[in-house]
Amino acid sequence: MRSAKHIFVIGRKNPDLDSIASCIGYAYLKNKISNENEYIACASGSINVETQKVLSYLNISLPNFITNLNLKVCDIMTQGIITVEKNAPITDVFKLMLKKDLRIVPIVDEENKFCGSIDMLDIARKSISTIIPDIFRKIKTKISLISKSLDGKILNDPFSDEEFLANVILGTMDANSFLEEIQNFDPRNVILIVANRHDIQKKAVEIGIKCLIISNNAKPSKEIIDLAKKNQVAIILSLYGSFATAGLVEWSASIFTIADKNPSVVQEGEFVKDITEKVYSSKSRAVIVLNPLGNILGIITRTDIIKYSKRTVILIDHSDSINAPEGTFDSEVLEIIDHHRLGDIKTSSLTRYRIEPFGATAAIIADELLTHNVTPDKKIALLLASGIIVNTLFLQPDKTCSYDIKMLEWLCSVANIDYQTFALQIKNIINS
Repeated sequence: MRSAKHIFVIGRKNPDLDSIASCIGYAYLKNKISNENEYIACASGSINVETQKVLSYLNISLPNFITNLNLKVCDIMTQGIITVEKNAPITDVFKLMLKKDLRIVPIVDEENKFCGSIDMLDIARKSISTIIPDIFRKIKTKISLISKSLDGKILNDPFSDEEFLANVILGTMDANSFLEEIQNFDPRNVILIVANRHDIQKKAVEIGIKCLIISNNAKPSKEIIDLAKKNQVAIILSLYGSFATAGLVEWSASIFTIADKNPSVVQEGEFVKDITEKVYSSKSRAVIVLNPLGNILGIITRTDIIKYSKRTVILIDHSDSINAPEGTFDSEVLEIIDHHRLGDIKTSSLTRYRIEPFGATAAIIADELLTHNVTPDKKIALLLASGIIVNTLFLQPDKTCSYDIKMLEWLCSVANIDYQTFALQIKNIINS
């Protein structure tokens, strides 16, 4: 699952109070008028002391700090993904992948650490192997996994869930031929699948095979059961025919036996542009995201990279490349709002520009609030007022225009304070 799209409202590399106040104020406005995305105020450089003092006075948290706008893995990965345990039978994982329409599933060990992955190609290879005779008829499994894969019933299990490697033999021949066939194997490493053939069942149990699977819902005699207990032979009943049972037995092996044990992985802090080739070249067109401890955080697919290839940003209080954070030119710039001048930033997408000859960008943000009929709360109003006051050097005539004063009066009226009184308060706070 992925949360709402994050849009960063970010200021200049060396932000002053006006820049920080404007970012926080505009993110506040955008979140008020938009339900689709989440707008996040950010600082792209160190926050100076006077700005910290004002934020502390108004009890406003510092904005997020980001110096590079290039997308990171954690920004686009899908979280909350389904995992399977390494000992889960192939059948269970296959059913899960079909039900949930999964192309790849990460595998975890007993400590919930990532240890491999499985995709439909791996399972397809296993499917083909089950119809090729004499080559792939050796599996690593457990009695419990076989029974689970078959939806079967265990009549005898002397192995206490022990994992073992065994050859699978179909008892479709006569008893003598079976005895000749089994001479090629160690009986303790043989799984025999046979229907209602008492003669073969008895021979198999007498020589002490590992497991007797009786297919076609046939029932063994008491003699066979007693002999199996004596010779420590497991017995499982299967509802299916012998050939279907054989296929399901092979699929009872743990998923880890056919897993990719060294798949492509990435760390959450890596940049997307640095891992794109790894995603495209992986056989499943996906990579698993891990934390340093080996725990799974998410997954990135080719679709994620195509869909979320760029950061989406709004640039505040600057419009030139010298003040732009790293990665700006690789981002989708939705808006540029500044009070200085129109700089040299060129965007590759449709961008809204608002450049005004005001003394502070905070005055433009205040006007945006008015335009959208949004009255800010007291803290935001006073923060924007602080930005205007400080950026105009405490309302010096050559730094201040009539619209700065108009916006300052409105913002302070929201907080029920005279703007000149508030200007003195801000001066005292900064000088304290």
